[in-house]
Amino acid sequence: MVRTFILPEDIETDGVCLIIDVLRATSTIVTALSNGALFVKPVEKVEEAVNMREENALLCGERGGLKIKGFDLGNSPLEYKEEIVKGKKIVLTTTNGTRAVKLLKCSKIIAVSFLNASSVVNFVKDSKEINIVCSGTEGKFSLEDFLLAGMIVKLLDREDLNDASKVAMRYYESVKNVETELRRSSHAQKLINLGFEKDVIFCSRIDLFNVVPILEDGVFVSK
Repeated sequence: MVRTFILPEDIETDGVCLIIDVLRATSTIVTALSNGALFVKPVEKVEEAVNMREENALLCGERGGLKIKGFDLGNSPLEYKEEIVKGKKIVLTTTNGTRAVKLLKCSKIIAVSFLNASSVVNFVKDSKEINIVCSGTEGKFSLEDFLLAGMIVKLLDREDLNDASKVAMRYYESVKNVETELRRSSHAQKLINLGFEKDVIFCSRIDLFNVVPILEDGVFVSK
């Protein structure tokens, strides 16, 4: 069964969970690992991240879309260049995505974005149960996460879909251009107004990377 959740909730299952936060947490996780970060540790609160400051670790994250004061990096995937993150431990706290991860208890938790969608689908396609979890934006529905969910359902090419998966796939099939559609989302408009238009463009790129970030012992590592 392929199940899509339009907002994060407590999910406890032996199945696979794919966590989506297109703008921008999962896009950032994918980019960081692709550029050589040792791991990305998602944490819920700013205070938790601060307490994890150590040698070879970068404190990263945002509140209100902006880099947290005193942190090394924000939540723009464009900041996570190879020369900055290679060989580093990334401690990441964001408004939506890293909080959503904490709700999931699954056999595998995988971070997915447009940047690595096909690689993740190929990795999980034979799983009996796949749960696609949209992070949303501050507890509200996010167009961009639902669009990616639809793309994933389409790529899986399975018939055992819940109703949300069917609707997500039809929505994705109706979209002619991912970047154009992403720009229409309220979250994208907020980021553009904050000066992050390049992030929106970057996060709409499809299959730029082939990394599959899996949560192991509390950190996302590359597979």
